[in-house]
Amino acid sequence: MSIYEAIKETIKEAMKARDQKTLDFARVVKAELDRKGDGKPLPDVEAVKVLKALREIALEQGNTFEVEFLDRFLPKEMSEEEIEAWIRENIDLSQFKTPLAAIGVVTKALGPRAPGEKVRRVIERLAK
Repeated sequence: MSIYEAIKETIKEAMKARDQKTLDFARVVKAELDRKGDGKPLPDVEAVKVLKALREIALEQGNTFEVEFLDRFLPKEMSEEEIEAWIRENIDLSQFKTPLAAIGVVTKALGPRAPGEKVRRVIERLAK
């Protein structure tokens, strides 16, 4: 189930449970996803970016309910050790002009679980 579909399902569940707080925030999140997707469901890669931005705002405002809500839908990020193990197993850094050129390949393959900044740090460490 995509993130977008999971949010829609949460709205239905909150309506049935009469959980107004969850319902209100889930609708805000869905509206933001709809706005970014021009009314079409966003792919998970794009939805993660939206959810991370909303999470950042919630953190700044100290709203723990919103942070916890968003965390339920954000994929768990891989650790640097997990990223390093995946790179060693699947990527030959010598095939790139510079090792950092592999960042795009790795982030595309691993998706939102491996943010570019974390991948960059791992590749820099491996290239030494």
